[in-house]
Amino acid sequence: MPRVKRKGVSDTPPPVTPSRSLFLAGAGILLLSIPFFVFGLGFLDTKARVEFQCESGGPCDLTRVGWLTRESPLTFSLEELRGGRVDRRRSSREGESIYRPMLVTTRGDFPLSAHWMENERQAQAPVISVERFIRTPFAPGFSMWHDDRPRASRVGALFTGTAVLVLLFGVRLTWRAVRRRGEERTLPAPPVA
Repeated sequence: MPRVKRKGVSDTPPPVTPSRSLFLAGAGILLLSIPFFVFGLGFLDTKARVEFQCESGGPCDLTRVGWLTRESPLTFSLEELRGGRVDRRRSSREGESIYRPMLVTTRGDFPLSAHWMENERQAQAPVISVERFIRTPFAPGFSMWHDDRPRASRVGALFTGTAVLVLLFGVRLTWRAVRRRGEERTLPAPPVA
């Protein structure tokens, strides 16, 4: 019985992606992971933890901390401290007020929290502590902190997770390229016509 060749069917094996193409794809994807890592680690290191501590009689240190690094502290003498206040503004959504505690000094005003708060009582607490420390001579030292790092680092975690997935995909393609290169070297050379 004669062999019937159907249209669209070929006796040749399916094409195989050459190792060079796989290397280029793997390298491109590995390079693509770099900006994701840069942005991810940058967002993870947002200085969203604010620490304020005072020794008895001064000085006081104000430090901003991220997950990866911390800024060098700003040091204030007792004479530089003027008090505290709560800033208030309208939220863009629903028009409700939001609050932020501020440290007032001769060098300017410094926030005691990285983000605005919805609860006025929560924003008032650090201001009361600062005012009490300044008014009371020989007051004992104290320290306080406000940590918004978990909220601030969500975007960083998303970027970093994406970077890891892209990196793994790039490593997988590069590994396939290495294996394919080995297969290509073991294939017999095509006959010369």
